[in-house]
Amino acid sequence: MIKTIAFAVICLILFGKCAQQVSPTGGKKDSLAPNLVESVPLNKTLNFKGKKIELFFDEYVVVDNINQKLIITPEADNPYSYKQNGMSVALTFKNQFQDSTTYTLSFGDAIKDFAEKNPAKNLKLVFSTGSSLDSGRVYGTLKDIKSNKPILDVLVGLYNVSDTLNITKQKPFYFSRTDSSGIFSIENVQIKNYQLVAIDDKNRNMLYNAKDERIGFIDKPINAGSDSVSYSMTMFLSDNTPLKIQRTIPKVNNYSVVFSKSVETVGVTFMNKDTLPYLLENGSSLKFFNVQPHPDSTLVKLTATDSLGKTTEFEQKIAFQAQRGKERVKDPFSTSTIPEQSKPLTNDFTYQFTLNKPVHFIDDKNINLITDSLTHEPLSAFEYSWNKYHNVLTIAGKSFAKDSIKWDIPKGSIISVEGDTLPKMLVKHAVLNEEDFGQIKGAVLNADTSTHFIVELVDEQFKVVESLYSTPYTFRHIPQGKYHLRLILDVNRNKRWDTGNFEDAKQPEPIYYLPDKILVKSNFELNDVNISVPK
Repeated sequence: MIKTIAFAVICLILFGKCAQQVSPTGGKKDSLAPNLVESVPLNKTLNFKGKKIELFFDEYVVVDNINQKLIITPEADNPYSYKQNGMSVALTFKNQFQDSTTYTLSFGDAIKDFAEKNPAKNLKLVFSTGSSLDSGRVYGTLKDIKSNKPILDVLVGLYNVSDTLNITKQKPFYFSRTDSSGIFSIENVQIKNYQLVAIDDKNRNMLYNAKDERIGFIDKPINAGSDSVSYSMTMFLSDNTPLKIQRTIPKVNNYSVVFSKSVETVGVTFMNKDTLPYLLENGSSLKFFNVQPHPDSTLVKLTATDSLGKTTEFEQKIAFQAQRGKERVKDPFSTSTIPEQSKPLTNDFTYQFTLNKPVHFIDDKNINLITDSLTHEPLSAFEYSWNKYHNVLTIAGKSFAKDSIKWDIPKGSIISVEGDTLPKMLVKHAVLNEEDFGQIKGAVLNADTSTHFIVELVDEQFKVVESLYSTPYTFRHIPQGKYHLRLILDVNRNKRWDTGNFEDAKQPEPIYYLPDKILVKSNFELNDVNISVPK
């Protein structure tokens, strides 16, 4: 009896394994997507009152992350469960669908064949709970304004027109997501006016997070007619969150005030007779330096302006940590240069030293520019200037070197507000060989005298190589490679690109690209590389 039971158990295990579904091990690979052969309800059904939707395919299928990939418009707020059963998938909804409404279920690649995971293509089901189907359509393309590249998987939404629209708290009524070409299409919508907005929606909550999500929008309400035009939209980052002091970092030598986002400018007003040197680091950290003598704490008023031009005032108490040892340990005094050390430098140059502390003293007669190891010219012979924080030194000059240019900076010639000095430095650069570089000449077309613009040459990673502000223009000393040319309309004439703001219905300053990349070769000049202001 025991042997009989054991034999039966073994048979069950063996036959159970044989009954498991497995992918075929041989034969021609299945490259065909599953086809929808029937649905309940049928596509474009009218007066549908059910809660269950079922799809039937011509082969075995599997469901892949359907909760993320299935898009139901208009947004139903109707939870559902799903069941996969061989060649069919059934969705059961908790509530009835809203009456007299056309619904579109777009499945994306949520349903795939069992064997090779080929997704069903263009799988969509449309039905109406009323007596007719809505025929409105909104479609178009979406690109990133900085790179001019299409953006994949962006949420493009239609919102009911309202003076109190808040996209940080309100979800769109109809929506779609862009494909890899940045194309979107929202179909079977009610024919009326909507606000058209696109957001990154990184966390897929269908709400706008201004801190780190791009946005694009059409200024005025659009009409979702059956023959509506195609909309071309650009997306941009616009952090309109209120500027705050995120944290403070008190130390013995310095005190940092860290803002919640980058600021364009910051003004400091000392509320008593005491003053302290300070500088802005990385665009968001204001550092005060502990220079004796001063009181235990110093009250300051900060006036900070962010990238959207919004100004916020703060009062802040600056209080350094108490010194414990006899000797104060200072942060090392250091500098960086533009161009970087060892990078080639033209004889006609603009040079920049950036120091990590404000400078108290510079000996411009003891700092020398050495050309070809023969000619020594003191810094005092050149035009130079400091920034407002006295830590960035810009030098304009000309040399007649043939091989090398060196800055000789003796120890003690640059002293910081903390009283320490740079060590002896010799900053070397080879003289730029004109034959190793290319040149681009062109003009801005269709621009009248009232148009202010910025012509930018950017590399393939969209890093700005050089910016010019007049026409005709010449980009000199360009390393061999491929580049983009773009034109920024400088509406407010501040010589930089300014972003937009949805709350104020303000679009970013327009950016236009030359359609094709520019190939720059060594010792070669490109002429008539023109870019036009669209009419």
